[in-house]
Amino acid sequence: MGLTVCLKGCCVASHTTAERAIKIDTEHILIRVLLPVLTIGAVIGTHVGGLSLLSRLLPENIDPVCVLLPLDGLVFIGGGLLIERALKRIWPVHRSAKLSDRALVLTDRRKQPPRVTRIEWAQRVNVRAWRFTVKRPGRIPRGWYCLALHLLQDENEAIFYTFMSRKEAEKLADYEHFVRLRSRKETLSNPDLEAVAEQRRLLKLEDARWEDGAEVSREDFGAILAMLRQHVEMWN
Repeated sequence: MGLTVCLKGCCVASHTTAERAIKIDTEHILIRVLLPVLTIGAVIGTHVGGLSLLSRLLPENIDPVCVLLPLDGLVFIGGGLLIERALKRIWPVHRSAKLSDRALVLTDRRKQPPRVTRIEWAQRVNVRAWRFTVKRPGRIPRGWYCLALHLLQDENEAIFYTFMSRKEAEKLADYEHFVRLRSRKETLSNPDLEAVAEQRRLLKLEDARWEDGAEVSREDFGAILAMLRQHVEMWN
């Protein structure tokens, strides 16, 4: 966005850069582990306590379970949402990023002092992109894609990734840049040495993604891709 300022008859053009705040790891490992455990515990506790109470209050011809089943559903949904909010307050996310047409800045407050990784678009950026299909059902539906980006600039590097359906992923303008990650067994059986070397590099990066990659929303991932199309010549 441009802004023109006039000082003593002279017009000076200045530019302001809008920043996009990117949330990272909104469902980190502690929340993913504790949320289902605490939610199921709340449902069981409500069911047992309610059964004891209703058995005393209701007439003998009314089964307390018939009353409790809808309540169990409400506790599962409503209680789960409340527990999730509480957990996110107790264990807040310690990483965040800001995206602008000048740079992508990742701040990691798990370190003291916080570690800041800055990728400047005006300088050369090396990008590697890969994808794989989610095999096991869980938080992410089976058959969805994990799309990952490794950005490297001098000593600075960062890995961002997201999950999306196959249909949604294949509609991306950048989809062809994401190399399919093959299993180690499949890689070793490939006679193409160049392809094997590329897969080995990607497998190493996938290990790094698993250990400390930054998970972002599909919308934020798309915003990063848009910046790559705009500023990184090798990406186009």
